[in-house]
Order: sequence, then C-alpha cells, then structure tokens
Amino acid sequence: MQRAEQLQKLSHQHHNGLMAVLLLKKGVEKQADLSAMNDFIVDTWNNELRNHFIKEEVFLHPHVLALPGLMPLYEQMKAEHHTMRKMINDIRSGASSYELVTSFYSLLEKHIRFEEREMFGYIQEHIQENELAAAGRAFESLTAKACSDYPVKFWE
Repeated sequence: MQRAEQLQKLSHQHHNGLMAVLLLKKGVEKQADLSAMNDFIVDTWNNELRNHFIKEEVFLHPHVLALPGLMPLYEQMKAEHHTMRKMINDIRSGASSYELVTSFYSLLEKHIRFEEREMFGYIQEHIQENELAAAGRAFESLTAKACSDYPVKFWE
C-alpha cells in the first residue's frame, strides 16, 4: 500500500523495526549470546521504539485524528505497546531467555504488520487532509537508526 507522506516517518521506523526482528531471529537461530541480544533490544528501545510508541499513542489517538471508528485498532496498538514495555522491563530486570527474545521479536513483527496493513490503512482511508497534515508534523522529528550498525554483531 502506498503510504501517505505524513505517515512515512513511522513507516521508516517500522522498516528498521523489521530489520531488528530479522537480526534477533538470526541471533536466536545461532544461539547467540543472550546478554548481547538483550542489550540490543534495550538499545533499540532507548533509541527508537520508546519515542515511536509515545508519538503513536499521543498523535494517532482517535480523538486527535477525529476518527472514532479507529478506537478498536488504537486499543490493540496500545495493548501491544504495553506488552512490549513489560518485556523491556523484564529484560532490564535481568530476565534472559531465548523464549523471551523470541516472544519480543515475534510480537514486534506482528505489531508492525498490524499497524502498516490495518491501522494506517484505516487512517489513510478515513482521515481528513488537515488532520493528516497535523499528525505528519508531529512525526517530523522521528529518525530511523540503522540497527545493523549496532557494535556487537551477535547475528553473524
């Protein structure tokens, strides 16, 4: 689907998120060092996901976009954000397992696909141009960090 220009910053970060998923999958497949993968997840959270989630929750709210029909999709997005935040907190608290890494990257991938295919599609189909422009301005500061530049190449 052609992404509205105003949502492209989010989509670029989604692309980077899918790259992180791929790298974590490779790491689990080769039974890479869990500590390195956990550090990578926390780094990805600190440098991209945390701010991305906040911006989505604030600026894609159905009341902000004047789209009451968006509420079920928005609630699913927030629930998935909450679950991933809990996983990050567990990792920061010392939880460490291939199952947790797999659960994290699986949910992140599912979440990104949901937003791109369903939520953003709904927004683009139903939003007024002025509301879309306002949301786009809110996302201008988002940048995608190349996760493949991470100094520890646990996936190799």
